[in-house]
Amino acid sequence: MNILGLNAFGHDSSVSLLCDEKLIFAVEEERLNRKKHSGEFPLESINQAFKYANLSIEDIDHITFPWNPNISLMMAPIYVLKFWKTLPILLKEKKDFSMEEQLGMINHLQDIKKIPKRIKNIFSDKKTKFKFHCLEHHMCHAASAFYPSGFDEAAILTYDGAGEWSSTLLGQGQGKNIKKIHTVDTPHSLGAPYQAISRFLGFSYGEGPGKLMGLASYGKRDSEEYKKLKQIVYYTENGKFKINMKFFSYHYSRRRRGVSEDFIKLFGDPAEDGTTNWTEKQLNLATAAQQVIEDVCFNLAKYLKEKTKSKNLCLAGGVALNSVTNGLIAKSGMFENIFIQPAAGDSGTSFGSTLLLAHNILKRNVNYIQEDAFLGPKYCEDEIIQEIKASNLNFSKKSFEEIYKQTCDLLMKDKIVAWHQGRMEFGPRALGNRSFLASAFNPEMKNILNKRVKFRESFRPFAAIVLEEDAGKYFDFSQPNPYMLLVYKVKKEYQKIIPSATHVDETVRIQTVNKNENPHMYALLTEFKKKTGHSVIINTSFNIKGEPIVCSPKDSIYSFSRADIDALVIENYISLK
Repeated sequence: MNILGLNAFGHDSSVSLLCDEKLIFAVEEERLNRKKHSGEFPLESINQAFKYANLSIEDIDHITFPWNPNISLMMAPIYVLKFWKTLPILLKEKKDFSMEEQLGMINHLQDIKKIPKRIKNIFSDKKTKFKFHCLEHHMCHAASAFYPSGFDEAAILTYDGAGEWSSTLLGQGQGKNIKKIHTVDTPHSLGAPYQAISRFLGFSYGEGPGKLMGLASYGKRDSEEYKKLKQIVYYTENGKFKINMKFFSYHYSRRRRGVSEDFIKLFGDPAEDGTTNWTEKQLNLATAAQQVIEDVCFNLAKYLKEKTKSKNLCLAGGVALNSVTNGLIAKSGMFENIFIQPAAGDSGTSFGSTLLLAHNILKRNVNYIQEDAFLGPKYCEDEIIQEIKASNLNFSKKSFEEIYKQTCDLLMKDKIVAWHQGRMEFGPRALGNRSFLASAFNPEMKNILNKRVKFRESFRPFAAIVLEEDAGKYFDFSQPNPYMLLVYKVKKEYQKIIPSATHVDETVRIQTVNKNENPHMYALLTEFKKKTGHSVIINTSFNIKGEPIVCSPKDSIYSFSRADIDALVIENYISLK
């Protein structure tokens, strides 16, 4: 049985392919069409999936989509009755809304229903037999976290901007079934206010939340801004929370940055778009936004623990990419085991939709456990050589042992190395197969990376990667963190040893690596440890500003030729500048 999962029409379009009871391929459309956060119909991803699996549309039995238009249509009248005063603004601006902006998906309901016809037209020369299934958004998030976790049972928590109606789902997974406990519904949301406050502080839509998480370390905790905000975004009881909508406009207007005049009266004027010069109050607001999210998420997890008595927790949804909050939950000891879907955002719903259909609806015996996030395309040596020849760059072929040693020598000289290995990661994090690598020892390396390659805001920290067995040596927590979704504290004695990986609040977003998950990165870090005594290096995504993470050797060579990078490694080929 072959199930093709699609996500499209909003942001982070993707495709996942379940074949013979195993998830064998997943990719975001942005990596192929080179349009960051692309919401276009993922035709290139479909073709890549077929290429990888040696299949065609004729072989597909089911196609899934992680949004049910019937729920949206059923609940829209209720939404309109609740907020009828703002309806004229909503109707005027709705065409500008995107998928996660509350009623924004109503622009695409017909597009969803037309997917079967669209696919049949694209592959008009082929016979098709597939059945099409529109599945509930947050159930797809839940499936993406529970079914690949390997847990027999678990508490499940998913949260984002919004699905068809729900923004948060609390549930329990047992065996092959996922049971809802309850949901929190639109417009009450954790993702949407966080997004709105990021826009208020001058960040662009989409990328704002990730930047806000980094900026939050520069403000004061428990400030006056926090005291005000926790009266607006707050946990109630029994696993629920509320947003005082008097202070937000994200549920009907995008042009107002998602906040209302009352919000501005309470917190002052918004920051200029693109600014890096915030007032003390604005920095405190950033911290307050992070702190109220931590408060609510922690209480939701605590409620789930009390309700389910489970020792396991599964997390997904865009808010589950908040690695600071994840770290607090993990380090609390509330749950013995936590699995966070590495593609926790909407790209992962194509993944979850295939598993939800197989388990919950078709009742298939799928025993897939996610062992890593390397589910994307891989390129053979002939394809690599073809791109090398076309580039006119000087490459040398070496043994992998020589590659590890030379790369370590370069890192020890404070060189920046672009690292391209094996299959591409699925999800927003570069996990060691499409990465820029640099030494964490030089206190200026963060500035060097920003000035030469990344051109990011100076307040944003860089992540690091470490041997799994050494995590407890450097950080305050030793739990494996293969998907870079937990933030740990750097121990005092190592903050001056790895200064460029240590954020202003003494934390680091860390990725742990073992030999099974990523043999090449494990070997590289082992060699680096032999040479330096330490197994920590900076790991940041292999992309230049405004572009998605690289996918193909062609992408990698193109970025290498344009950026101020010292070396490019593609498998066991290396090029130096």
